[in-house]
Amino acid sequence: MNRKRILLSVCALLMLACLPAGCSRGGPTPPLSDDTQQESAPPVNETQEEDALPTKASPQESTPPAGAAEEVSPPPTSTAEEVSAPPTSPAEPVTGPSAERYTPRTGDGVDVVYFEAKDPCACMAKIGDAIEKTILTYFQDELQGGELRYFVVVSNLPENNDLVDMFDSQVFELCIAEFQDGQMATEALAEIRILKDSPMKLEDFVRTRVLSSLEAQR
Repeated sequence: MNRKRILLSVCALLMLACLPAGCSRGGPTPPLSDDTQQESAPPVNETQEEDALPTKASPQESTPPAGAAEEVSPPPTSTAEEVSAPPTSPAEPVTGPSAERYTPRTGDGVDVVYFEAKDPCACMAKIGDAIEKTILTYFQDELQGGELRYFVVVSNLPENNDLVDMFDSQVFELCIAEFQDGQMATEALAEIRILKDSPMKLEDFVRTRVLSSLEAQR
């Protein structure tokens, strides 16, 4: 019994000794020293300066729209790749009557058709030469362009009877055929027989008549 009492007394003393320590722990926290406040709290001025510093915006990279197709410019054409068109060569001059058999036009234009015999006499041959010289000398542009055609038909050959009938021609005859939309109007120039002994007058006459027919087409 005495031992129990002694133990209880000791425990009571220990408990009483602990109470002041516990009360001191639960009391108000002593104020921190000035050094502790300065370390834990940053200066107000520095914080404000940091907050006031402008933030540098990072450069924005422009990104093309996803659906937009990239424009690809074609590479410049080098001089070597450029193919220059060859110069147009002038048409060769007409040196005589057409070698083709005469057929009427289907559009507009003028045809000079000279009928002569297969073996003409000297005087009639001169007429033929004067007519050919006039046509080839003064109407090269019209001949090359197709506005004017020139034919010589041998009238006493059987294969040319249809052409003699078409123009209602004599054995020796100079005919001018004018065409409008394929419609033919012919004229026989009987004056060549009268002018057969005057080559210069014959040439002037033929030139004037052919030029008149051409101008009527323009």
